[in-house]
Amino acid sequence: MEKSIERLIDTAKWTSIHSLMFASLAIGYFMWGVIASIAPLIYPNINSVLFLLTPTFATLAGNLALSLFSDKKLGRKTTFFITMSLYSVGTILLVLASVLAGFSTDNLAKFPSLILIILGIVLGIFGVEGEVPVMLSYTAEMMPLKYRDMMLVLAPNFDNIGAMVAALVGYLTYSLSNSFIIELLALTVVAILGIVTAVIIRLLLPESVRWLATKGDINKAKIEASKVVKDGTTEAKEVNVNKKLSLGSRYAFLAIIGLSQYLTYGLMAFVVADYYFSSSQTPFIIFIANLGASISGFIAAYIANKIRTRIFALISYVGGSLSMIPILYLTTNFNFGMFYSLLIVNMLFSEFSWAIRTIYEPVLMPKKLRAFMIGLIRLVPITAYAISTYVTQSFNLTNYILYNTILWLIGGIATIIWYFKGIDTNYVSLEEVER
Repeated sequence: MEKSIERLIDTAKWTSIHSLMFASLAIGYFMWGVIASIAPLIYPNINSVLFLLTPTFATLAGNLALSLFSDKKLGRKTTFFITMSLYSVGTILLVLASVLAGFSTDNLAKFPSLILIILGIVLGIFGVEGEVPVMLSYTAEMMPLKYRDMMLVLAPNFDNIGAMVAALVGYLTYSLSNSFIIELLALTVVAILGIVTAVIIRLLLPESVRWLATKGDINKAKIEASKVVKDGTTEAKEVNVNKKLSLGSRYAFLAIIGLSQYLTYGLMAFVVADYYFSSSQTPFIIFIANLGASISGFIAAYIANKIRTRIFALISYVGGSLSMIPILYLTTNFNFGMFYSLLIVNMLFSEFSWAIRTIYEPVLMPKKLRAFMIGLIRLVPITAYAISTYVTQSFNLTNYILYNTILWLIGGIATIIWYFKGIDTNYVSLEEVER
């Protein structure tokens, strides 16, 4: 019996096209990490919580608008070029802001440089955040079933790597120059190199076969599928799901664990450095946090297919909750060396939690609105993050860490319930989940 187009994609042997797709995803997530780090890194110069909140509205708009257009009209590949155009323009505005400020750090926080920085960050965040649901959808739709979960963890880990690189560049340039302008220019150079690489790679990408099939363009889907399965197919382990879950229950679970992970990562990897430490320490703390997350991402990718997703979720969120206890204790007798060590451990569980999110989100969402529903899931944590960033500015360090501990516990409780009521998605096709 002839295999369906979807089955061909799921059973395809790994080819150079898959390597190209992975490279495209990796550079996209890398750009997300770099651009999302810019506001926290130069916050000490602006010194306004409203500046930290600047990207929030762009994040919400990007996640919802671009993902919806991708599902309904544009497809995955075309959306990538729109998002790249947005963060390219944003990067140019950041360069212009630095030039207009001259070598005066004070001018960077004044008109017109401040306006250009805000516009640059907004456009950049709108682009990279809007790209995330599309990239997750593309990965789930196009990667062979054997490698899908690993790719859904490994590719997003380049967000951590991008943030780590940005923080290291920020730390070195600020330490050597004591200038936020030099720091910002160095970050834009990293962004420009990433953009050029992304454009070259993405010109060669195939469109999502599943998206084309959903739109009824079967002929185009077959052409794109032939590129992916040019080396033939193989028998792939495939698991059936014997439990039906409503879309509402799937959405609620993903929104809750998203809130727990998104807030705890953002508040511990970025905001804690801005609120409680000096300008010179800020980029180093962000670097340490994302170093821990980056290393953990490779570990998470390795084990993604080796343990059931429900157990993976349980370990990630319950472990993250427990990892906050020594950090909370440390606030009564603070030590930088111990803080850095415990932060790395906490980021390990944060990355595991992010990994389970990136595995579940595209797989549990319906095919016709997959990218948009991922964006809609992220609406909850993004909104809560903006509120939390504003509210926690008045917290002392102990209360701040306690707040993060409570957020972790919310995720931990959700994964305990999911363990008994939810499903595993290891080696489960997208079509099987929707039956």
